[in-house]
Amino acid sequence: MNIWKSEESSYTLNNLTSEDINKAEKHFRVKLPKAYLDILMEKNGGTLLYNALPISLNRWEGDDFLLIEYLFGIKENEGIMETDYYVKEWEINRKNIILLSGDGHQWIALDYNNSENPKVIYIDTEEDKVIELYSSFDEMIENLFIQEENEDDDVSEGVYIISLEEARKLVRSNDFTDIQNGLDAFEQYIYDENILEEHKEDIIRLLRHDNEEVVTYAAQKAWSAITMGYNVKREFINYIISDFEKRQDQIFKTFLYLISEYLNDNEK
Repeated sequence: MNIWKSEESSYTLNNLTSEDINKAEKHFRVKLPKAYLDILMEKNGGTLLYNALPISLNRWEGDDFLLIEYLFGIKENEGIMETDYYVKEWEINRKNIILLSGDGHQWIALDYNNSENPKVIYIDTEEDKVIELYSSFDEMIENLFIQEENEDDDVSEGVYIISLEEARKLVRSNDFTDIQNGLDAFEQYIYDENILEEHKEDIIRLLRHDNEEVVTYAAQKAWSAITMGYNVKREFINYIISDFEKRQDQIFKTFLYLISEYLNDNEK
């Protein structure tokens, strides 16, 4: 699921790199959630399309959801790396946290107290209140939904699901946006091993495309297929690693780093 709005915003940073991840994890002395890094590989911070959680905090009448308008990305002195500054500026009385979103008065944060696997918490600085929202970042992402600007509208009305046949046509287009939408749509169906094999064949084909945007997006989908826990054969993984090692762009080095981290964690 792509949670981001398509347009860039002031919260969108340059592409995430392995160096950014290493610096952040060294600074906070933690391991960042894989699901968070996966999302930042699609866009390194920005405004959210899936912008609300079904959480009632009883702050006012009809308070039945919690808005999250954006998520911080990771760059030196930007995004989550500004946590120390905001904690001091807003006098937040909580240690071992990483701020993900907020406006000063309220924050959403990762809470590493008592666990290597952070919980997601809500911080109200005006009332000096901390509320646990979810036991993990993954759980928070699973609960995000679209809250329209007009609160009287149904939150998910108008969302269109691309069929498998439509996805097949899109990935064979020469238009980048069509290919992008087709690859995204395929991920709804790759629980089926035959469709997963088809998806991998499309990825390999598109890695040879003459449009660099298409190649980069195919690389992103290769990394996603490998690290999302599907039954991806080692032959495909080795092909992708070999292909990425030949490329010079930093984005491929970052994908290699994340694939390596995933394999190390899951082949012990």
